[in-house]
Amino acid sequence: MVSRSVLTCATPSEYLDRLDLQNQLFGDDIRLERVVAKGGKPVIVTSQPAIKGTPPLSAALDDLMLAKGYEKLADGAYYEAKNGFLVFDLFPRNAIQAADGRIYPIDPVIQRITADFARFLREEPYTINLI
Repeated sequence: MVSRSVLTCATPSEYLDRLDLQNQLFGDDIRLERVVAKGGKPVIVTSQPAIKGTPPLSAALDDLMLAKGYEKLADGAYYEAKNGFLVFDLFPRNAIQAADGRIYPIDPVIQRITADFARFLREEPYTINLI
C-alpha cells in the first residue's frame, strides 16, 4: 500500500519523526519512498505492507498500550512519561487486528510532549482530540 500525505498540521521533520516513532513503537515497516512537488507543495510518499484483518476492540487497544508501558489518558489517547510520548487518535477505526491477533495501528498521532503538558491533559482529557 502506498499513501501520500500533504503536510498541513506538522512540519516535514515532525511528520517524518512521527513515522519513525510509529516504526519503533509498533514494529511497523513504514518507508519513506520519495518527496515530490505537487502544485508547488511538497508531498511525502510513504509505503507500508498491506495488512488484512478487522478493527480491534477498544479494550484490545488499551491492553496493547498498557503492555507497552503507556497510561490511558482518554479513549484513544495514551501517554508514556519516560520518553514523553503522547499517542492519540488510536481508535478501532485506526487499527487493524490480523488473524494472528497482532494489532497494527494505522496512522496514530504520536507527539513528544512535556511533563507539564501531560499533567494538563490528565486534568483536561477532553482537550486531547482538539490538539
